[in-house]
Amino acid sequence: MAGCATVSVMEPKTVTAEIALAPQSSQLHKASDAYCDAARRNAWATGETSIGALAGLLTGRNGAEDAYWQKITLDTKATPASLLSRIRTDAGVAAKGLSDLSGLAQKLMSSSARTSKTDVTDFERALIHARQARESFAEAFVQVGRRTGEEYQAGKELEGLDKALASARMAADDLAAARMSDAAGRTASVMAAG
Repeated sequence: MAGCATVSVMEPKTVTAEIALAPQSSQLHKASDAYCDAARRNAWATGETSIGALAGLLTGRNGAEDAYWQKITLDTKATPASLLSRIRTDAGVAAKGLSDLSGLAQKLMSSSARTSKTDVTDFERALIHARQARESFAEAFVQVGRRTGEEYQAGKELEGLDKALASARMAADDLAAARMSDAAGRTASVMAAG
C-alpha cells in the first residue's frame, strides 16, 4: 500500500512524496493465508497453538463438535468406502498445497527479494495447520477402522503428506535462516554507512 503526501512550502512550489505505508504482500504470504483458510474451512485444522488448545480444554471449548471426523460424517448415509475416499482425497490436497508452499518459499529465497518476517511467520503458521490436518486425517482413519473392524495404517496412508511436511520443515528452517541473513546484512549496511 502506498500513499501520496503533498506538502506546501513557503514558496509557491508543491512538493510531492511517495510514502510506503506497508510492504507489499509476497506471493508466499498470500498463498500461506489461503492454505490456512482452506484448512480451517474444511475442518482439517483449527490453527490454534498448543496454548490456545489448552485454554479451550480449560474453558470447556475443545472444538470436538467442529472436528474433521464429525464434519465428514454429517451425512449418515456415507459408506466407509466413501469416507476413506474423502480422507485420502483431502490428505492429497493438503499435501499438494503444502508442497506448493514449500516451492514458493524456495523460489522466494532464490530470488533477489528479501525474506520478510511476515513470510517466515505465515509459512510457519501454514506448517502448523498442516500438522493439525495430519492429526485430523490420522484420527479419521482410526474412526473408519472402528466402523469397519479393519485397521488402517495412518503412516502408510499419509506418506505423501508426511513427505510434504518434512520438506516444509526444512523450507521453514531455510526461510528463517534467510531472514536472519537478510537482517544481518541490513544491519551491517547501516553500521557501515553510519
